[in-house]
Amino acid sequence: MDVETSAAIERLSARIDELDVSMRGEMAKLGTELRAEFREGLAENRRHTQVLFESLRDDIHILADGFAHLSAKIDSQER
Repeated sequence: MDVETSAAIERLSARIDELDVSMRGEMAKLGTELRAEFREGLAENRRHTQVLFESLRDDIHILADGFAHLSAKIDSQER
């Protein structure tokens, strides 16, 4: 192998190493950003779910009160 080919291979190897380092850095940054977005999405979903559960709990409470009222009304009519 001649000197020019050897030098070209060395330069190419150095450029590939630089690209490898650059790509690893970009992938790490992207991974960090994706994890942050994922966490934000989970937190938003958790808040939304809590609101839905509170609403459901209120609906169940209203139904239970209605059933209790009807039960008392039926009991009073049977006497």
